[in-house]
Formats: sequence, C-alpha cells, structure tokens
Amino acid sequence: MSRTTRLKIYLVVTAITSALLMTGTALAHTRIVKGDYAFVLGWLDEPPVAGLKNAALIAVSTVSDNKPVTGAEGTLTAQIQYGGKTRDLLLRPLAGSPGTYVGDFIPTRRGTYTLKIGGTLNNQPIDLSGDIEEVGSTDSLAFPEPVNSDLQKSIDDLRSAVTTSQIVGITGMAVGLIGLALIVVLFRRKRV
Repeated sequence: MSRTTRLKIYLVVTAITSALLMTGTALAHTRIVKGDYAFVLGWLDEPPVAGLKNAALIAVSTVSDNKPVTGAEGTLTAQIQYGGKTRDLLLRPLAGSPGTYVGDFIPTRRGTYTLKIGGTLNNQPIDLSGDIEEVGSTDSLAFPEPVNSDLQKSIDDLRSAVTTSQIVGITGMAVGLIGLALIVVLFRRKRV
C-alpha cells in the first residue's frame, strides 16, 4: 500500500471518528426553547453511570441574547422521572457557571431518565420536560475488568439453584401434607 493511500485512509478514519465524537457530545444535552428562555438539560457528570452520585443539569439563558438567567433556583422546580416513578429535585446554582442549576441524586438504574421543569421566570409560566442522556452501567468505566466477575456469575447461578431447590422443597412439603390429610380422612371414615 502506498504512502498516499495510507494517508487518505488515515484522514478518512480521523474525519469519521471526529464526526462521531462531536455528534455524541452534541446529543448528550437537550435544548428546549420556552417563550423568552432556552433550557439545556443534561447531566453534571458524563457519562452518567448507575449507582454513582450525579446531578441533573439545567442551563437557562435568554433566547434574544443568550445571557445566563441567574436566581432561577427560587422560582423553578425540577423533577426526575424514570419507569413511572417521580422524584422532586432541590435545585442549586452550579458554582462558577451563572445560569446553570443542578439537582443532586444517584441514578440507580440504567436507562433513560426524563427531567421535568416547572414554575415561572419573570412571571412567564414554565412547563417542559426532556429526556437526558441514557444512564449506563459501571462496566463502561471499569478498568481493568473486576476480578470477581466470574465469582459473581457463580453466585448468581447458585442463587438460582437455591431458589429452584426451595420451590421443589415447598412443593414436596405441600404434597406430603395433602397426603397426610387424606390418610386422616380415610382412617376417620373406617371408624364410622
């Protein structure tokens, strides 16, 4: 393969990789315009990982001049929703980022969470919601692989076997009790 061909391949791969990385970054936050205000919804720490402390992030700016809106933590409410469950978040300003607010919590499950914003800004009612980046597992950040991954699989298999054994045991006890009850009934009939 010639040097020119290798250079062309390298440039194409670099361009594709850059495009994919930029797309991923752009899709990590959701921008919603509501009246005079633009809201950017996302996570404080990305990628979001189940079981690790994080915070829903809300950046508020004016649509006309893109200036950050400060003091909104007193008039806006935030809720996080997942799988039919809802939790209120206490918004606080993010230090060093005017117009940016966060609500701390620990996402406990993988999947897509919805951030719902309500309240008012300068007497303008605000009611919006948007899905934020999908929460992943710790596997995406773990390095090197945990030593106990085979051990965990063995434990899970053992739990499954114990559960099956318990079901068989309970079924056997139930059949035994039914048998004893039938014997008692038959002996009482013979006496009469």
